[in-house]
Formats: sequence, C-alpha cells, structure tokens
Amino acid sequence: MIEMIHHLSALQAQMVDEHRQAPGLFGEIARMEDLLADTYRNRVPYELLQNSDDAGSTIITITGLGGSVWSWANNGRSLPAVDAEALCRSASSTKHRGGDSIGYRGIGFKSLAAIASRVDIQSSDVAFTFDRKVTAQLLGERSPSAVPLIRIPCDIRNTDWIDGATFTIFGRGGADAPLAAIDPTSLLFLRHVYRVDISTSERPISIRVDRNEGGVTLHDQSGAARFGLLRHESATIAVPLDARAQSLIGLRGRLACGLPLDDEPGLPVAVSGDLLTDPSRTHAVVEDESTRQVLAEAASAIAHELTTPEAPLFQRLWELILEGEDLRSLLVSSHVTASSALLGALQREMKSRTKPFAYSPVPLTTDEVTYVFPAGAPVALYAKKNQRNARALKSVLGLDTLELQRLVDESVVAKLSDESIATLGTHLGEMARSYGRRLTAAEQRVVDRGPTVSPPPSPPVIVQRPTEDARQTHVPPTGEPLADIVSRWRTAEVATMEYLNGRGWRLEDVSGQNVGYDLSGSDPAGEPVRIEVKKVDHADARFAMTNNEMSLMLASPGGYLLAVLIGDGRYVKLMLVDPSNDELPRERVCRRWDWEFTDWARFATVVE
Repeated sequence: MIEMIHHLSALQAQMVDEHRQAPGLFGEIARMEDLLADTYRNRVPYELLQNSDDAGSTIITITGLGGSVWSWANNGRSLPAVDAEALCRSASSTKHRGGDSIGYRGIGFKSLAAIASRVDIQSSDVAFTFDRKVTAQLLGERSPSAVPLIRIPCDIRNTDWIDGATFTIFGRGGADAPLAAIDPTSLLFLRHVYRVDISTSERPISIRVDRNEGGVTLHDQSGAARFGLLRHESATIAVPLDARAQSLIGLRGRLACGLPLDDEPGLPVAVSGDLLTDPSRTHAVVEDESTRQVLAEAASAIAHELTTPEAPLFQRLWELILEGEDLRSLLVSSHVTASSALLGALQREMKSRTKPFAYSPVPLTTDEVTYVFPAGAPVALYAKKNQRNARALKSVLGLDTLELQRLVDESVVAKLSDESIATLGTHLGEMARSYGRRLTAAEQRVVDRGPTVSPPPSPPVIVQRPTEDARQTHVPPTGEPLADIVSRWRTAEVATMEYLNGRGWRLEDVSGQNVGYDLSGSDPAGEPVRIEVKKVDHADARFAMTNNEMSLMLASPGGYLLAVLIGDGRYVKLMLVDPSNDELPRERVCRRWDWEFTDWARFATVVE
C-alpha cells in the first residue's frame, strides 16, 4: 500500500517539525503518557481486545515469543491511514461514544506505554514501529525518557501481506507483558470476537464464546459457563445459568462498559451498557445521567423478568437473588454506588408492578407452589432453605404476604404434605397466641391434622477400649450404604463420621467443642485429618465457611478437608474437597463475613 507508506512518512516529518517548533511539547506529552499508561497498566489486554473487536476481528491470537516479547494478532480489517494517525495523536480516536464501537477516547492503545519499550505494528503489507530510542535520535534528544513512546511512526516499510493487524510488544525493562491474563467474561458483550488463543511457555489456553439471540456460552480450560441474556434499550444483562457461570460473575455481579469494570451491580448478574467511565476505564461515573439511565434500564429488564412467571429466566433469577447477599445492606450505602443505584431503581420498579404471587411465611414444595399460585410463582421463594432471605426480599422487592386463610382452605390443605401441614399448624398456633385469639374451626382442623413427631434417634453408642483413645464411637459394618446411615442419623456430622469410619478412617465427632471443624482423627493411610462437614441439596448449591473455619484451614493446609453431604434418601452421596486448592472458587460475603464456595463440585471427589 504505497499510499499508506507515503501517509506515514509525511506524518513522521510533520511531527518532527512540530517538535522543532515547540521543543518542550514532546516532553510534556511523554510525562502525560507515563501517567496515563500507569493508570491503564492492568487494562492493557482489555484495551487491545476492545480495539480488535472494533476492527471486526473474530479471532485473536496472543503468543509469548520469549524474552518478554509478545505478539497480539487479530484478523479484523486492515489499519486505515486515518486510524494509524489516530494511534499517534492523543485523544484523536475516529470512534465515537454510543456508536458501533466500544472505545471512543482514543487513549486505550496508549496504555501499551506502561509495559512496552517498543511496539511493532503490521497491517496488510505495511509495517512501522514506535520506539523511544529511535524517536529520540530523530528529534535530537539525548534521553529517550524526554520523548513519548507512541507518537512518531518509525522504521516505516513494506512487508509480506497479512490479514488484520499484528502488534509485537517488547516488554519494558525486561518485564513480562501481562497480555495472557484475559478474564473469560470479557468476551460476554463483545460483538465480533468469538475466540482468543493464548500460547505461552506454560500451556496453550483457548477462550471461546458461542452466541445466539437468547444466550452466551463461554468455554475455557475450566469448562463451559452458560448465560441467558436480557436486553432493554441500551442495557444488556447476562444471567448465569450454571455454577461455573455463577462463579465467574460472583455474588454481587459484574458491571461492564462492553468490557468488565471493577464495579458491581449488586446482583449476581453481569450488566453492560454505554456507561461513562472514569479516565482509568475501571469504574463507572455513577453521577453521570447516561450511566444512571443504563442502570435504570437494566433494573427495568430484571424487574420484568422477576414479575413475569412465563419469562424464560424468571425461575433462575429468583434462585440467584435468593442465594445471594442481603440486598438491604447494599441499599443503605452512605454514598451512591453502582450497586445502590441499580438496586434502588429495581426496588422502585418492583413495587410499581403487579405480581401474581406473594411471600409465604410457611415454606412450600414445588407442587404446593403450583396449587397455591396457579398463575405462576418462583419456586425458590418458598424453599425452606431460603426462608430467611425471602423475608428480607419481601420488603426490598415490595412483595405482599400470603393470606394464610388461602392455605387453610380445605381444597388446598388436602394437597399439602404432612410436613407443610405441621409447619402451617405450628405457625397458626403461634399467630393465634400472639394476637390473643382462638383458632378458627378451619385453623383447628389444620392443627389437628398435623403428624405426630417421632422421637429423635438414640445417641451413638460409646465403647470403652483399652487404647490411647479413651472413647471411640461405635463403628458400623464396613461398606454399609451411605443412604442407610444418613436415614439413621439426623445430623450430617455423625452420618459422615460413621460412613468414613466404615471405610478405614478413624474419626471422632468434635463438633460440640467449637474448634473450627466437626471431625478429627486420621484417614485410611494414618495421616492426621480434620474435617468440616457441610450439607447441601445438590452439587451446584452454595455453602459457607465462617472466618474461624477459614482461618484454621489457611493456617494448616493439607490436613483439613470439607466433607459435603449431598441430597437425601437413596441418592445421597458424600464428596470430599480440599479447601486450600488455589483454583477452588470462593468469595467473601458481608452477610456474616462468611466465605461462600460456589463452583466447588468440579474439585471434589466422590467417596465410594
């Protein structure tokens, strides 16, 4: 491209002339570049990713060439002369906010100055270089630090043809350029890029995204993560559909302006839109009207889904919110944040909408939810495990309380389980005592129908042995099925202990001693072990550890295990997890300063 060569050569001559006319200008630009680059240091791969997507790239290849040299190649459109000039000028991007591109300030490429001593650029059959040493020689400056890196195109030349553009980055001061640290969620809201291949000396990594109208699936070396999509006006919301996706997003979610920011929307979803960001491109400017508009539009889309039982993400959104943090703590922030702005808008939206269901102070099974709310209702709102969070959400999201007389009606009672009838009877009795009134005839019939509570099972038999262990819990026959043990014991700790002891472990129950774990002893190999027992309904369910438990685990890794008892009945199973595994997702939450484990099942082994 002879025209491109001539354009770059003329641009170089023009800039040399500008320096001659104002010798101090380039020194000032160099200082500004260093300040800007330092601010953008951790955003380098995302700025390049954004530029590649804006160029229509579908595949990006990042290659470690050794010696702190990296190559970033995309297959987008060739670099036109006007964009090449925009790279050289400060804040002169050809992109505009709100258009087809994500970036618009024209400073993202300048972030390379934070990590690079030299950048080679090749596009179509033209190549040129940004190099401080060469620039200093061109301008007659003694010190390369007196001139900016990304300003004057040097070593302009013809090369063999390539599609797209390739940037070869030479690390600054011998340091490795952090180009391989790509968060998979950065591909969620891109328009064109569907694959990023990273080749390093350690191992190749490939991040891929499958997109369709209703959802996105991310793939990387850790597996797949599925998201459902909601769109309203300028806002797009990605809703995690599985444990892997939920782990990537976190309890408070991710806010993005195309690419991830360091802000959280306050809900376990990812929200993206045309937000105004601060100069570092890491935070949204919440005071800006356009940012508030995006958050309000996201709240509107979420509220519609939460109040429409036939909506595709209705049940999933309620599950995520009920398993998340107490939203009340985020709404009472002392200053306006992205979380409080979005949740405030959601609260207003929810209170203004009609809902065909109501909060129930009594838990209900899935079938019972269908009987009580024939127009549809979120099953998770009535689950026993979610009762505390459901009470909190009642006020936050403006839910009415179910009239219990609807449950007392004979036609409904006939369809309730024995457990629900017992719970309802207890609740009716407590309410009658609180208000100093007698039970109605219908209420009394419910109380009378309550099942007889069977006495708790006998405690474990303690056998005296003439050994150093003065007390040992009775060991069941080796190989006894876990389901039989669980049905015999009401506590997960004792059931887990008996099951493992029947398989060669030597454990005793210390759960009542407040030592930070439930079981203590040795494994089949005789190695000392301490076990904290958790009970969950399914392998994707979250569970929490207290700060005390977490501190103990971190202080003594290797001899501390989590035993997770999953489910009930004949399909119950036991899995062991090493919580010190660095790759195990965990997240600190402020509800009780617990640590919640999210996508843990991938790191656990089933005890056979």
